[in-house]
Amino acid sequence: MGDYKQAVESCIDCKKCWDVCPVTKVIGNEYTPQGKIELLSKVESGEELSEKEFDNIYLSSRCGACDDVCPVDIPIKDIIQYERNILAKQGREPDKTKYIVQNILQHNNPGGRDDSKRFDWVSDDLKLAESSEIGYMVGCWIAHARPEIARSTIRVLNAAGIEPMLMDKEKCCGLFLVDNGHFEEIKKHAREYIDYIESLGIKKLIVSCPGCYRTIKDSYPKFYREPKFEIVPAVAVFEELLDEKKIVLENKVNISAPLIDACHLKNMRDSPRNILKQIGVDTTEIFDGEVVCCGAPAGLKPNYPQTSADIAMLSVNKSKETSDLMLSYCPFCIYHISGVSENMGVDIQIKDISVLLDDAIGKSK
Repeated sequence: MGDYKQAVESCIDCKKCWDVCPVTKVIGNEYTPQGKIELLSKVESGEELSEKEFDNIYLSSRCGACDDVCPVDIPIKDIIQYERNILAKQGREPDKTKYIVQNILQHNNPGGRDDSKRFDWVSDDLKLAESSEIGYMVGCWIAHARPEIARSTIRVLNAAGIEPMLMDKEKCCGLFLVDNGHFEEIKKHAREYIDYIESLGIKKLIVSCPGCYRTIKDSYPKFYREPKFEIVPAVAVFEELLDEKKIVLENKVNISAPLIDACHLKNMRDSPRNILKQIGVDTTEIFDGEVVCCGAPAGLKPNYPQTSADIAMLSVNKSKETSDLMLSYCPFCIYHISGVSENMGVDIQIKDISVLLDDAIGKSK
């Protein structure tokens, strides 16, 4: 994780990170990425933090928008993670963070839901292999909250002649552990999960959740090793199948709708847009190309629900200017934004790209 003191001292006070941080956008300049990293020395020394200082460290979704604009390449997101690691070791992290960590370790999902129901979404029409070199990882939020994404994903794969296998002992990816600096726990988690997936003979693992993808692809190698299998986000698979004409679209649409980008796939923004274009969707760019976090990840939603909701409403309000339909390819975004919209009394629908693609394939499946 390294010595970050020099990185913090290299800050040139340009305040570019202030402009892009979703928390700063809704709360104001008392809570900024710059302010978070300037607390490093106090955290390392074990000094008492004021309530505002403590909140600032945890008022972050670790979306990485600050890293993207920093002109001197300060790893702001990593420093926040490191500060949280120290606070966790000192027993000073938020109680809700501790609770969610235990849910993952004991119940295999952040919400503490009954994990025996992880595959209750499987329906009789889905073609799944007992054993295959292609695996499908459902992910916690899809399995327990948005099962239509899993069903649509499998139907799209089936339409292309692909019958993936599910993993009976699928684990939560552990992104929450990564975001909150639980390094020892994620080391063990990554080792057990990579070894298990490889023991099944899987050569390619398709994942619907961008957070799962980024955790296994980038975080697991840091805490354990590179997996011996390829990990691919579902949107990349969909785009490839469409480009290679392995699936036929019988029910194209003719609509315009805003697309909410996933922070963990911000380097692949063209893929979902290409898919939607082929379906017949004209994508509306509500943030002029900027990726704005939904406000849910890294403990922001449970620890600071109002701030998290206010961030979600940035996307909802901009979307409502042009449409009553929002599109996404992140199940956590969909879960969070749909819940916030309902609580706020805003009538807007949010759909995953997989569902639109499944509908567009229609009878050719």
